[in-house]
Amino acid sequence: MYYIQSSAYISHQDTFRKKGFSKNLSENISTLIKPDYKEFINPALIRRMSEVLRMSVACGSAALQDAGVKTADAIIAGTGLGCLMDTEKFLNNVITIQGGMLPPTSFIQSTHNTIAGQLSLALSCHSYNMTHTQNSLSFEYALSDAMLMLDEQQGNILAGAADEYIDPLQPVANHFGLNRFPLTSGAGFFVLSDKASAHTNAVLADVLAIHDSDENICKDFLERNHLSSPDFILTDGYHDDTKRISQNFSETPVIPYTPLCGMYATSSAFAMHLAIDILQQKTEQVSGTAIRQHRNALIINQLLPGRTGLILIKNYEA
Repeated sequence: MYYIQSSAYISHQDTFRKKGFSKNLSENISTLIKPDYKEFINPALIRRMSEVLRMSVACGSAALQDAGVKTADAIIAGTGLGCLMDTEKFLNNVITIQGGMLPPTSFIQSTHNTIAGQLSLALSCHSYNMTHTQNSLSFEYALSDAMLMLDEQQGNILAGAADEYIDPLQPVANHFGLNRFPLTSGAGFFVLSDKASAHTNAVLADVLAIHDSDENICKDFLERNHLSSPDFILTDGYHDDTKRISQNFSETPVIPYTPLCGMYATSSAFAMHLAIDILQQKTEQVSGTAIRQHRNALIINQLLPGRTGLILIKNYEA
């Protein structure tokens, strides 16, 4: 089994280190709700970090503190688009300097694996460090990698995801019809372990990332976990494929999470953080949906057509 010892998330909801936030969600999402980064990052370094790096380092540090872990045995991150703010800054420098000497900082920090690299430096973790970039399934692949590691060795793995919004994304989203919900940012990290502890929040039962959208995927996924239906479903709620799959569980409460966190490539990480809070706090009403049982939750991610991510979370009661 894979035990979730802690989770920390920064989003457009008041999620960071707020137990029971699932009872006070709003679909009127506006600005990113940030913590005081100086509590987790050296003030001299903050000004050199883009927002996605600040969010990631703060969440990674908070997750380890809440799990009672000094440092992680591995860091695994998922990101769909990487460090967009630094990428934009680097490209603007290319245009304005016109062949002159380019400052290297924005180029170095624009790569996708900068998030995991900065966490490694901040946490003095020099073990396995990996970044997964598979568009909307990046977070699911990061979780799968963490599970494979825990199958082979003991320890505490810091796994999570992060993506950020910049203004040039909006016309691209409009062109591809990805503008039903506002484009936003978000970052979150989870400490996963092969052993339960006094800090254990929930159990990560299973993860599936597949390039398919067949309506039987969920049914087969649940059967291999000896379930006929989950207690509630969190779905991106964006495409008809997702709606068709969730309709197969007509008696199961369905909560669309994209209206709550906005749209970005790794928003299923927000759904996992939300599922953990609902199971822990036994929240009975989430965004107008009544939840009767709190034993397990299924997260369905079909943000992009033809790609399905499934995450099964179970309650943990020592």
